[in-house]
Amino acid sequence: MDLETVIRSRRSIRKFKTDPVPKELIEEILDLAFWAPSGMNQQNWHFVVVRGAKLTTLRGISKRSFDEHVETNLSKVFTDKPKIVRATKRFFSTLGGAPVVILAYRMSTVEGESTDTQSVAAAIQNLLLAAHARGIGACWMTGPTHLAADIDRLVGIDDLRLQAVIPIGYSDVRPPIPTRKGGKVQWIGFD
Repeated sequence: MDLETVIRSRRSIRKFKTDPVPKELIEEILDLAFWAPSGMNQQNWHFVVVRGAKLTTLRGISKRSFDEHVETNLSKVFTDKPKIVRATKRFFSTLGGAPVVILAYRMSTVEGESTDTQSVAAAIQNLLLAAHARGIGACWMTGPTHLAADIDRLVGIDDLRLQAVIPIGYSDVRPPIPTRKGGKVQWIGFD
């Protein structure tokens, strides 16, 4: 797939097949994530790849995060769409049945939180695009980070900041293509 096709066809996948994802494929995807730009080239990302028993525990933490933090705001945004709230709750409870979850952490640098966050976000986007180009689905989640301390304890991290939880696996769905919202660019000096 060419880059434009990869960008336009990537979707957030929320239902996965149980087929395992080979470690070598995950390594390829992460290698491409590492080529993202970063403030002062600090490459301040750290990824933790989880499967097995700890993934089961991680699903429980994700469910609690939805119940304790996410549901209230989601219900406000989708007041007229209770099906979306129920589907999201299911997804948080199961992480879509993904056989692997990648936790994206960030280290603090002299650049500060804004640059640190953006640097890791660029690496996450590379990861999502690299996964999609290889037939692997993924979903960038921030909701579970409400319980970052619990996730940190689970995986033995105590000096980094959890930025995202990314379930990955072979997609078991084909999500619809959402429309793009207009009015997102302001042109200055192009008269």
